[in-house]
Amino acid sequence: MFRVLEIIGVLAPIVGIVVLLIYRRRAMTGVVWGIAGALMAAIASLVGFAGPRLSLFSGGTSSGEQLLRNMESWAMIRLGLLVISVGLLVVGALSGRRGEPAPTGWLALGIPLAIVGSALAFVHFDFGPDSEGATEIVGILVEIAEFALLGLGVLVLCVAVVSGRGQQDGRTEPGTALVNTAMRAKRLYDQYHARDRR
Repeated sequence: MFRVLEIIGVLAPIVGIVVLLIYRRRAMTGVVWGIAGALMAAIASLVGFAGPRLSLFSGGTSSGEQLLRNMESWAMIRLGLLVISVGLLVVGALSGRRGEPAPTGWLALGIPLAIVGSALAFVHFDFGPDSEGATEIVGILVEIAEFALLGLGVLVLCVAVVSGRGQQDGRTEPGTALVNTAMRAKRLYDQYHARDRR
């Protein structure tokens, strides 16, 4: 289940781009900003996923301090990309509204999710040499929470770009469509695991 959350977090920017493309007629200017932001978030996810692994393969294991410096460098690159991403998504959510109210609810949810997810990149636990297993498990859980929160934050901000705009395209409001899709996916997941238990 935890790995599923991490995968959802990594794929959320791609899902956000799909949402933006489906609802592009509602706000072309906002969607352009939103796609740029979601692409930045996808690159940040790739950096966050590949950076620590590249640090290990590039000789980072020879010195613990060097490994930590390499990982912090990747985290800073990722943080910079995420700040740009969130900025672009907020601009997309606010642009071209022509009297329509700003999506403050979506922004109030998406921005904190992205901030907390970004902050988790700098959370490190060390329970001492006698508890290396516990340190590793907590580190993996923090990484999973980081990817999940960041991904959900970006996805919510993508929804903010196209929600609350005129419905001249005849489509369901994007937030409602996303919740319905998530509920269907959860039912399929539960059915799949119920079948495995038999």
